Amino acid sequence: MFHRCTWRRTVGCLSAGLLFATAGCGGKNISDLASSVKDAASQGAQTVKDTAKQVSEDLGGTARGMADKASQAAQLAGTMKLAIDPPLEISACYANFSRLQAAGIGVLQLQSYRDARQESFPSVFIRVQHSVATLAELAGQTLDAQMFVQPQENGPLWTATAEPVQLKITSVEDKTLRAEIVGGILVHSDTGATQAVTGAFEGVLQ
Repeated sequence: MFHRCTWRRTVGCLSAGLLFATAGCGGKNISDLASSVKDAASQGAQTVKDTAKQVSEDLGGTARGMADKASQAAQLAGTMKLAIDPPLEISACYANFSRLQAAGIGVLQLQSYRDARQESFPSVFIRVQHSVATLAELAGQTLDAQMFVQPQENGPLWTATAEPVQLKITSVEDKTLRAEIVGGILVHSDTGATQAVTGAFEGVLQ
């Protein structure tokens, strides 16, 4: 059985992994950064191997490869709209909710790709740590969220890690989660420039 303090150490490793990966993100895509979290967890806490594995699987997304690019495009669902410069509108948004009952902590993610093998650009990844038992309990809550935006493949990122954005979960209905970024600042990975961000999401639950 996992202890609460052990899980918190694991979450700390995951957050540190995200920050470390962002600092050296030249030539990397967002899905690569997600993989870095898996590495950080395995190095930092062997005793919670199963816990790290579950969270890293969330970060990687479920493996639902399509036969070709055409069939992948046909399976896109959900939307993301970001009010940044320049504005981004993506015809895909996938939501994943997980919770470790023994630890009482879990993860909610929104991402623009179904899994890493299907990542296209612009690419967006949002990660929220939560303590609720069910997804429905998040409705109406505003949460701190880490955010990564990569407009072009292998290009620089706009990120919010040390200073999270504010993500409000507006509704959870059947297989759809709706959310808004109500405030936050993104930092450019190369120049350190900043810009405000707001946005709206309609995610398909996986």
